[in-house]
Amino acid sequence: MSVNSLPPLVDFQTQWIESQGTDLFNPEALQLEAALEFMQAYTANRRNTLGTETIPLESALGRVLNKDIIALMDVPPADNSAMDGFAFNSQALQQATPISLDIIGTRLATSADSTDAKNQEIKFTNSVVFDPSQHAYRIMTGAVMPAACDTVIPQEFTEQIQQTISFDPTRIQAGDNRRLQGEDLRIGTVCIPKGRIIGPSDMGLIASMGISTIEVYEKLTVAVFSTGDELKALGSELTPGAIFDSNRYTLLGMLQNLGVNTIDLGIIPDHPEALRNAFASAASLADAIITSGGVSVGQADFTKQVMRELGDVAFWTLAIKPGRPMAFGKIKQNQHEAVLFGLPGNPVAVMITFYQFVQDTLNWMGGASNFKQLIHQAHWVGKFKKRSGRTEFLRGFLHQNTAGLNCVEPIGNQGSGVLSSMSQANCLVILPPELTQIEDGDLVNIVAIQK
Repeated sequence: MSVNSLPPLVDFQTQWIESQGTDLFNPEALQLEAALEFMQAYTANRRNTLGTETIPLESALGRVLNKDIIALMDVPPADNSAMDGFAFNSQALQQATPISLDIIGTRLATSADSTDAKNQEIKFTNSVVFDPSQHAYRIMTGAVMPAACDTVIPQEFTEQIQQTISFDPTRIQAGDNRRLQGEDLRIGTVCIPKGRIIGPSDMGLIASMGISTIEVYEKLTVAVFSTGDELKALGSELTPGAIFDSNRYTLLGMLQNLGVNTIDLGIIPDHPEALRNAFASAASLADAIITSGGVSVGQADFTKQVMRELGDVAFWTLAIKPGRPMAFGKIKQNQHEAVLFGLPGNPVAVMITFYQFVQDTLNWMGGASNFKQLIHQAHWVGKFKKRSGRTEFLRGFLHQNTAGLNCVEPIGNQGSGVLSSMSQANCLVILPPELTQIEDGDLVNIVAIQK
């Protein structure tokens, strides 16, 4: 990406605000939705210049599809049985109870001549012509339906004596257990759209059409490092006032779920030259840089200074809790630039800002279109008050009460440094800016936490 591909951040902010016709973008109290929209607008150029590659289907999980997958055939390619049982013509259901039918053949799922019989009257080796009122056909799951048959009764619903079956017609209706040709996919239709993050079911669907390779967007590369003289590497001795670096491992874990390449630059001390080298190295190698710490108001370290020296970076106060301070912009190095996410230092704030801003923006940059978090609702347990004007995220535990209702209650200490609460929680409760109080039983919005 050229260093001139985007205007300076301040100019871009002005242009974006004017295009939106809104004053929502206030760096002193930036609302969640406005920040995310701005991030996507600012990174649209990287999204539009992504390269592509062709990969084997078995490597497709988590990758972003570059072009629509068009169905090359009907799936299933022919009417077939959904059960092990007996295929017959539903005209037989008009007979008196119980219905008795003679078995005059067997259809296996692997039978090579099954498709030959698909559109013609079936004749058997004993030259018996299929009679809808008298005959049935033993059939296995997935086997092509005989042309004269339209219904399959499961074998457990029948009684068989030699080559005759009998069954109660009230156990079956016309058309039951018959998969129709093309009921899953019709030839020529878009079965998986461009921009889909490929999941396991998508892989199976693509395989069902005989497609072995797909075209996807190139992976983004994300560099991660932590800043702070107080941080110690795992395995080292903790001195007074020091803490182990946990944020970097949290970030690397969350990035693994996004299907990006990661570069771990470790812990960078609070020294200008070390920070300059780290940012410059990251910007030359990666599409995005994620740091934690060094962006709070009033901090007396060199991180902000170096960010400003090497790129166009804004420091925002987000109208959310936890996670108020955040840096966003780009770092330049030679003819390359990387988008910067400077996250807070508190562990919970790191995770909240990642899930709410970084995750969606990286998915967007990587070409994805199906990346929005699914919001559900549950009944709140207890009472809670909050300050108006900001979105709050509470760590919660979702469960069903004795009445079968989905309920959520807060987990332990909600402090932004209490990482154990994120580990214990199974969801985040989202309280919008205008809300100031919730009562016991009120419906609240929740999103699942990726474990």
